[in-house]
Amino acid sequence: MDELAMLQSGLREFGVRVHAIDPDQWGAPTPATEWSVTDLVGHVVDEHRWAPPLLHGHDLDAAAKIVEGVASTRHDVSMGSDLAAEWDDAATASVEAFGEPGALDRTVSLSRGPTPVRDYLGEMILDLTVHAWDLGKAIGYSEPLPEDLVRPVYQDVVEMGDLSSSGVFHAPVDVPDDAPVIDKLVAATGRDPR
Repeated sequence: MDELAMLQSGLREFGVRVHAIDPDQWGAPTPATEWSVTDLVGHVVDEHRWAPPLLHGHDLDAAAKIVEGVASTRHDVSMGSDLAAEWDDAATASVEAFGEPGALDRTVSLSRGPTPVRDYLGEMILDLTVHAWDLGKAIGYSEPLPEDLVRPVYQDVVEMGDLSSSGVFHAPVDVPDDAPVIDKLVAATGRDPR
């Protein structure tokens, strides 16, 4: 599966889970322990709001102004259905921006400095995949993530080494060698897959 197909798969999987959230689940905890379901969905919405302005060549300050203009409300538990609609809009705009001719050959301005779009896209796919798992666990969604999404994301993580050195992830969790690939992936991000 190519990068854009993986992005579309990740967006689809996260979106299916967003639309499966029951009204009383928006305040539920997630495996990303600092976040509720609302916080988690809001985080991913915000990430995908940033993609279009960054891919269109805006620096962080200009992109922030655009993102602030798009964000219609603060996320709170009472706005679950609105947050699902915001997800749909952000996901559509993100995939369109990444899919523009020549977009994957550009460079974007991130907080760490100029970054090739393909690296940025890989990070977005990783985040979508792991957060789709988080959201599924939080709401009791039992359908597995597709193997053709999970396996290449896990291979990328293996090549990155210990993700906890970034300060973004907790220390890896030990899992058996014969654990499912999704368990190995989330364990590498400091989540306990059990």
